[in-house]
Amino acid sequence: MLINELRDINFIIFPDWSHLETAIAEDLINVLRTLFTHPARQDITLLIDSQSLGDELQDNANSLLFETVLQLSLEETVSEDLNVGLTGQLTTNEWSIIKSLINFRIPINNENSYLIQQLEIAHIPTCNLSEIFQPNVYEAARIESWQRWGDYFAASEFPENAIPYYSKYLSSCPHQIDYYLKLSEVFSKTGQIQSATQTLQNGINNCPQAEELYFWLILHLKHSQNYLEARKFAQQVTEKFPDNYIFKMLSHLMLPRIYHTPEEIDTYRGWFEDGLEKLIQDITLNSPDDHKKAFIGISHHTNFFLAYQGKNDVLLQQQYGQLVHKIMAANYPQWIQARPISASSNNQRIKIGYLSYFLCSWSGTILFLNWLKYADQEKFSIYSYHIGNEIDAATELFQSYSQNFYHLPNNLEQVCQQVIDDQIDVLIFPEIGMDATTLCIAGLRLAPIQCMAWGQPVTSGLPTIDYFLSSELMEPVNGQDHYTEKLVRLPGVGISYPPIKVNPVRRHRLFFGLREDAIVYISSQAAYKYLPQHDYIYAEIARQVPNAQFMFLRSGIPQERLKHAFATVGLDSQKYCVFSPVLPREDYFDLLSLADIYLDTLDWAGGNTTLDAIACNLPIVTCPGEFMRGRHSYGFLQAIGVTQTIADDALQYIQIAVRLGLDIDWRYSVRQALKLSSNVLFDNPTATQHLETFFQQAIALKK
Repeated sequence: MLINELRDINFIIFPDWSHLETAIAEDLINVLRTLFTHPARQDITLLIDSQSLGDELQDNANSLLFETVLQLSLEETVSEDLNVGLTGQLTTNEWSIIKSLINFRIPINNENSYLIQQLEIAHIPTCNLSEIFQPNVYEAARIESWQRWGDYFAASEFPENAIPYYSKYLSSCPHQIDYYLKLSEVFSKTGQIQSATQTLQNGINNCPQAEELYFWLILHLKHSQNYLEARKFAQQVTEKFPDNYIFKMLSHLMLPRIYHTPEEIDTYRGWFEDGLEKLIQDITLNSPDDHKKAFIGISHHTNFFLAYQGKNDVLLQQQYGQLVHKIMAANYPQWIQARPISASSNNQRIKIGYLSYFLCSWSGTILFLNWLKYADQEKFSIYSYHIGNEIDAATELFQSYSQNFYHLPNNLEQVCQQVIDDQIDVLIFPEIGMDATTLCIAGLRLAPIQCMAWGQPVTSGLPTIDYFLSSELMEPVNGQDHYTEKLVRLPGVGISYPPIKVNPVRRHRLFFGLREDAIVYISSQAAYKYLPQHDYIYAEIARQVPNAQFMFLRSGIPQERLKHAFATVGLDSQKYCVFSPVLPREDYFDLLSLADIYLDTLDWAGGNTTLDAIACNLPIVTCPGEFMRGRHSYGFLQAIGVTQTIADDALQYIQIAVRLGLDIDWRYSVRQALKLSSNVLFDNPTATQHLETFFQQAIALKK
């Protein structure tokens, strides 16, 4: 029985096929005679379990069913509206799905008593033939089926098919909060953003006290770039639910992903500053209930988008970091005191812990994988704490490079207690600022020495983080001014990246929508890394390189902004700009190999993306920014000695990009220089040795 043959109401019977055919036939006649006369038979499917039968017995069962239906047809009770069939032999997955869509088991006289005692079948509600005509039974089953079919399709490759089922279910059960969320999620997944928003609004109208609906509506408005509307709504919701700290965080600190003008950046930053000050002034931590509410608020928020405004965030981060620490100290006073170094003797290995939500194939932690790989196991013992849900090949590498590996998702207290129990000497957070739980944990004192690396290259602002592990080649002279932590300038770039294998090119430019004769500039950053004050750069390059084509991955710059920038110099952006979603890794490396020039983003440079481009010998145009986050590419190129494409300012950036586009010989020479020099960045144990020297020095100071 195929899944698509099921209907709104699905019954099942479990005949004992070892009984006489005449006895089973009598049961079939009783059940079918009843269902054939049911007024809603067009919505009904009857399944007859035959999973245990071999091919020959399946044929016999089919014959018996046919003969039974034929006999009933002589009584003129047969209706083609009813759907009837044997289950046949099902895979475990098929049976699991079908079972989830069955409404009732109809008991029969010659029933397989062994099967119906099995836990998975015993849970199926029963419905006797005498009850089938009761209107309330049918109506309840139909409503439940809408719910089940919606859940089935929402988890399938055709989630849009869930929409009519969820909609009908909510029309009958308008107070089911979870299903407004589910329907809204399906609308979002299928690109129907306005319908997703309206669904949440409908839920609020029917469930005006359901705080989770307000929360998701705020986020939907924000993600659909209705920032002002989202902010205004968050302020209204905060007034409605004044004790909900999550809404306070959103109304005071919510920031856009993308800005349309430089002036917009200043406006939102001003609102953020005012909101943070008000949040700090208004906080009350006078009771355990206050502590819990404040903790729930900070555990749903990070200042992730603040750093993408291109300004010095140290004071704002410090204010927020102190607030987080204050709230965490109120909730967990046992985890804020100073801790002793456990490696107190020379013959005891130093315990190094790595804690992250992203110990997986995420760019901000892969950068530091070789810190673990090349650890001196005679002197150091590596502990890793993966607090996220995703597990992949990179997770397995983190685990293989660790003497002790813990996967502890969704349990802050268990994670903290494990770190305490392990008596870690140096606890490293590869990133702080992307995941709220990590930020909360970092606001505690779980190890005598606590460090953050530059997976999110912005100061944490937390008084509990002692060191920021950075790179001497990426930090400006005044770098310490940008951190509340003590800045550690590790020699070189401070890391050694895992080797990158570049396979022979399989694709052609046309596959990516690029012209074969174009000078292809590629920029592959997330949209929030492109600030509006730099849009003119691409238009100016296009003006001087008429055959230029720009490939933006992950949507890149908002197209309306590019349209305006190109129009300013009399050009049509659509003739020059191509946009691509995230590509499979092999296709992405094909694209890098087919491109001519890589354009780094200003103010927030590429990290992994720059290393990928270097591995493909792709010339990189970069301009080091004011902060470390804008100097990654600069550091990589300095490390390998290929510095001729590093610009001093935006004007020189344009000049270098234009020259690379027009001067094929120079472009080739840069490619050759990259090819000869890049190995120093990959799979080099020296970076770990420098890091371990720092560990020993920091511990010596602590003793």
